[in-house]
Amino acid sequence: MSLGGVSEVPWHHDIVALATRHGKEHQISPALAAVGLVTRVVAVDTDRFGTFSGEIQRPGPPDQVVLTKARAGLEIAGLPRGVASEGTLGPHPDLPMLTCDRELVGFVDLELGFTLIEEALGFETTVASRRAQPGDDLEGFLRQIDFGPQGVIVRRADHQFDPIVKGIVTIEALHSAIKEVANCSADGYAVVETDLRAHLCPTRQRVIREAADRLAERLGRRCPSCACPGFGIVAYDIGLECASYGAPTGLERATIEGCVRCDLRKEVAAASLADPSTCPMCNP
Repeated sequence: MSLGGVSEVPWHHDIVALATRHGKEHQISPALAAVGLVTRVVAVDTDRFGTFSGEIQRPGPPDQVVLTKARAGLEIAGLPRGVASEGTLGPHPDLPMLTCDRELVGFVDLELGFTLIEEALGFETTVASRRAQPGDDLEGFLRQIDFGPQGVIVRRADHQFDPIVKGIVTIEALHSAIKEVANCSADGYAVVETDLRAHLCPTRQRVIREAADRLAERLGRRCPSCACPGFGIVAYDIGLECASYGAPTGLERATIEGCVRCDLRKEVAAASLADPSTCPMCNP
């Protein structure tokens, strides 16, 4: 790859290792193809970096883990580039009554010497559970979560992890798992909950694709100084002035664009002043 070239894409069918065991190539590969990267799925046990079902805790914050996954993939494949994704579900930081799906897609390039993470947020993913005994009518619950496309897990109701049955997408398999797990639980109940792994959670798939598209868009921009791919927003300058009184608001006064490799930073000012409705002085 030549950074000084005039090609429309930064890479030319270069291979990037994709660390996944849950089918994320369907969301990530098409996006990276737009910038000339061909993904190679690598057999990495990504469960060792944490599971949604809780039996293995994530070893660090999501932005650290997603890059660790990407590095694990490229090391196994013997390639200079790696990509991976990491998702978290929990309360939105500004709207805690809403469950937020935050998906990160991380990229590591050892050849060019940079890392990059892009993210997307979604609000459609259902995190739901229901206690059940063998023979219980679960039709309403299953309809609510779109069972089939959305898989489920059956676990013990007494918070033990053995046994736990994952990847259930048929009624027959569900009833069999409830019977198996309830028989091992101290109170005779099992818990049926949404399986949030990417290959069994269509709503997460859509958010991962959005994050991958953002990563590809960012990788398609070169630094004006060193021509490295990945130029884009690195920070926000908050304090856009009110159009009426000039007081600072909580809106962005400017975005700071920068390079992932060199020190170049460029400020892009907001196109207009803030509406007075957003001003703490106008609306105390």
